[in-house]
Amino acid sequence: MARVIKHPGVGVTLSDLATLKAYVDQGREPWTSGFEQVAGSPMSRLSYGGHGPFAKVSRAPDENLWAWRNDMVAISNLSLMWYFTRDERYAENARKFLLGWATTQTEFSGRESMLDLGDYALQFVGGAEILRATWPGWKESDTATVKKYFKDVLMPAANPYGESSFGAANKGALSLTALGLMAIYNDDIEALDKVVYQARTLAHIGLRNSNDIGMLGDSLRDQGHAYGQLKSLTMLAEALWSQGIDIYSDFDNRLLAAGEYFARVNERVPTAALPFGTTDRYYLTDVTGHGWDGANGGSVALTQIYGAYVLRKGLQAPFIAQRRLRMPVDGSSFMFLKDADTSKATPPPALPIPSTASITSGFSNADIGGASPAGTATYADGKWIVQGAGNDILWGTQDGCHFTYKALAGNSAIIAKVESVQNTSPVARAGVMMRTSLEPGAPRAWMAIASRGDAGQNMQKLAVYGGSNYGTKAMAIASATASYWVKLERIGNIITGYVSPDGTNWAATDVGRIDAPVPDTIYVGLVVSSVANGGLNSSTFSNVQITGGDGGAPSVIPAAPAMLLASPGDGTVPLRWQASFGANGYTVGRSEFSGGPYETIASGVTGSSYADTSVVNGTTYYYTVTASNSAGTSGRSPMDSATPARPMVNVATGGTASDSAGNATQAKRAFDRNSLSQWLYVGTTGWLQYDLGHTERVQRYAITSTTNPVPRDPKDWQFQASNDGVTWTTLDTQNDQVFDYRLELKTYAIANPASYRYYRLNITANNGDSTLTDLSELGLFVSK
Repeated sequence: MARVIKHPGVGVTLSDLATLKAYVDQGREPWTSGFEQVAGSPMSRLSYGGHGPFAKVSRAPDENLWAWRNDMVAISNLSLMWYFTRDERYAENARKFLLGWATTQTEFSGRESMLDLGDYALQFVGGAEILRATWPGWKESDTATVKKYFKDVLMPAANPYGESSFGAANKGALSLTALGLMAIYNDDIEALDKVVYQARTLAHIGLRNSNDIGMLGDSLRDQGHAYGQLKSLTMLAEALWSQGIDIYSDFDNRLLAAGEYFARVNERVPTAALPFGTTDRYYLTDVTGHGWDGANGGSVALTQIYGAYVLRKGLQAPFIAQRRLRMPVDGSSFMFLKDADTSKATPPPALPIPSTASITSGFSNADIGGASPAGTATYADGKWIVQGAGNDILWGTQDGCHFTYKALAGNSAIIAKVESVQNTSPVARAGVMMRTSLEPGAPRAWMAIASRGDAGQNMQKLAVYGGSNYGTKAMAIASATASYWVKLERIGNIITGYVSPDGTNWAATDVGRIDAPVPDTIYVGLVVSSVANGGLNSSTFSNVQITGGDGGAPSVIPAAPAMLLASPGDGTVPLRWQASFGANGYTVGRSEFSGGPYETIASGVTGSSYADTSVVNGTTYYYTVTASNSAGTSGRSPMDSATPARPMVNVATGGTASDSAGNATQAKRAFDRNSLSQWLYVGTTGWLQYDLGHTERVQRYAITSTTNPVPRDPKDWQFQASNDGVTWTTLDTQNDQVFDYRLELKTYAIANPASYRYYRLNITANNGDSTLTDLSELGLFVSK
């Protein structure tokens, strides 16, 4: 359907900009301190002279890369400075740098060009959008010049490996973000629609590179790359929202699940993990360091997710809300910080993801590549036993196997659990295969389990990111025996291979592209290779499903959901769990005691999430979930607990800050709701005070440590209150306080709260520094 792209339209609208400027002009926090981060950058000054332009930029190997990066940041910062100050000199300089690069750079190369383009897309596209939409000095010819630069130089570099051939997880997500934001600037609806389609279908980089509980492909790699993937997908979702396209709602609000999972593990809440991974690596355990605070705690993505789901959709994000209490507001995240948002967008059409059903008959059989003796395939009692010979299926010249298959037109998929593989060779293989023909050496993809107990994958004569050998891997599996789930899926000309421990937690570990001619019909089925030609290997498969299956297999009681996560909302406990294969409904059990007994609070739940609203704030609840179908009900999932609570409101706003050094400028930094700024006090004892201008019954106070050395942290203090600023009542005393990590928020309850106008922290000792004491924020909280 024809539509008009809106400008500015990469996540911030004209209305958003106007509100932001009004808040900064009014001195509202934390918007003002966020803008100050922009204004304080060397790349925001009128004296910034630029480091380029250059005709060639490259990453890996690096050439003129830092010059390009700095100038892209300057384009963004100077555009923002123009908008917030209305000093046209900033816009003129931003235009000079942008057009300088647009008319000079002809090449962006290197193995990792797409990474920088995704990392800096918000800067160079966002800056260009602000100039185009808000500065009267911007010309149509300037727009045309920048469009040409994006189309001819930067967009090809964002996807240098061919259609849908993207690097794993965060790498591909960065590519999509760069392409999507530039397509918006270029008014290129066709390119934008392609990005939307890829973000929603490509299971190795997009929204589907996640599971039901919110783990992303890079979640078990390290938290920095996990955040990079989350930020890229959220940045793209926010840009699409500004164009009226809602992908936030896809897959049961999957970006909310991903943001909550990221915030939960990095708020150090004990959280188990499921095996998951990417086309780079399949991870069995979580060895990442929880408590990651890079990228200012993930402020950009979590601010966008909070706005998208809590403000727009009225959902709860308890762990993100908890993290936001101490999370810095920086020069990028303040642009997405809102206190209300009534904007609307519409979900795109349903996706063409192929469905599957069980199959009990109708397979054809073929012995490929001289496999001998002839193989067989038989079905009984829910299981397929396939016997096959052959010298292997690993390489183009090794394509010997027994293949039991169906010819399928269009999008298709096959799922199977390999129950056992006969040990005719340590690398005897049993799995699933798709091929363009039955001729030996035909283009094909397979996912299989070897008798030695690992998973293998291969895509022969398909276009694979990283080259033909990149998709050929052996992977350890989360099983003590040669038994695991495998899957292949064709959507268009893309074939994706998956592995899973349970049939629902699918990790896309292999992706290939069928290049022209793309056949309408391909051959899809089960494959066995004895890797000892002349003898048959007998392997067993269960839970075999295929597109167009007959659905005749008997129902089997589903396994219990592998994971359940509960979140402490306000009057609500949001629950998410990993779905169970074959389940058609779930029952949620709750108890006020660890281990039960559990009462049923919901049954017949058809998705893998539920919000328990029949709770009392302050009470701890314990949950489990069971899965069911016509065959029966599973055992219980692992238990998780949550204590719902009403969020308390920080009332330290609109008043006057002071300290015992008489430095009001420093003192107010402790009350700007931004842990990126800090109260720095010369001395080891002293007080920090806030005059609310009216009385409040403060029930809790909170101190957030800084990013500076631990010895500067307060250790001993009295928290005091007054109604005249002269006579003080001590409400709380603390000694020997230690902040375990930087930007840690510690909350202290006041045993006997009363209404006061003035509150202060009277520090009597720090943690050892002989000169300085500091803290990021002092919060005053009331229940409202």
